Amino acid sequence: MLTKRYHRILKETIGLLCAFALLFSDSTVCAAPASSELENKASELQDDIDTMNDKLDTLSTKLENTSAKLKKKADEIETAKLDLAAAKLNETNHYEAMKERIKFMYEGGNLSLLQILLSSESMADFLNNAEYVTLISDYDRNMLAELQTARENVEKKQDKLKKEQNELSKLEKNLNKQQDELTSRLTETSGQLEDYTSQLEEAKAAEAAVEAAKNADADTIALLAGILECEAGISYEGMIAVGTVIMNRVGSAKFPNTIEEVIYQSGQFSPVRSGKLDEVLQRGPMDSAYKAAKAVLGGERNSKVRKCLFFWASYTGHKGIIVGDNVFW
Repeated sequence: MLTKRYHRILKETIGLLCAFALLFSDSTVCAAPASSELENKASELQDDIDTMNDKLDTLSTKLENTSAKLKKKADEIETAKLDLAAAKLNETNHYEAMKERIKFMYEGGNLSLLQILLSSESMADFLNNAEYVTLISDYDRNMLAELQTARENVEKKQDKLKKEQNELSKLEKNLNKQQDELTSRLTETSGQLEDYTSQLEEAKAAEAAVEAAKNADADTIALLAGILECEAGISYEGMIAVGTVIMNRVGSAKFPNTIEEVIYQSGQFSPVRSGKLDEVLQRGPMDSAYKAAKAVLGGERNSKVRKCLFFWASYTGHKGIIVGDNVFW
């Protein structure tokens, strides 16, 4: 004849199995596609990030080349400024010298143009002197024209260099704008990837927890109820919080993937080391602990500690989220 304890366990197990039948008829069908969809989206985002990083590398190279061209162009403009200043000075100096010669020849001095012509001793001498005056005049005009042309050429070159500099500056500004926009998109996409990665981890953890719950037998239910009672006392909220951490560990790659292995993992739960868990299992966990265990296996979680993997007694003073008599992080 079955004892009352086993009657109770059998009754609760049947009820739990019925709940699982309803729960997993829907959730197990949706769980795998959810993680698969998240994996696909995360993969797409990673591809986008790789593409954007390649574009950023290309833009960085273009910016470096453009900056180098701008520096070279600025140097060329400075050289052109010096050339222009020299050309203007040469033009001005020659012009002033020419004015002095004209003034000397036409307005005074010991030897004026008229005197040069009148002092000619013969027609040939007169023509030679007249040709000399003409040559001086032609030389000045030609030289001044050449200097003006040289100055104009330098001015044109300077204008061309400034135009090229402006075009390069616009290109650099456009490249910087593209780089800023791409960096912003990259930051946004990286944030989305982190979000999807986090969701993916949660989905996989949920799937692992569901799988563990599916495989839970009466002994596993009793074990979970026992550790919840040992670690959380009579606080139902505290039991759900401890159960949440245990199921988080089941779904984490850092811990074993079964409830039994998580609870009995070396150095993790003090009631296991002290023998308190065995005492509770011997007499049977309290009803509220069984209720909390079934709720956790059915998918209930404490939202405050949904991402936590560890907890200590709150009196230790460890920083974290306090639920019941424990602090979680």
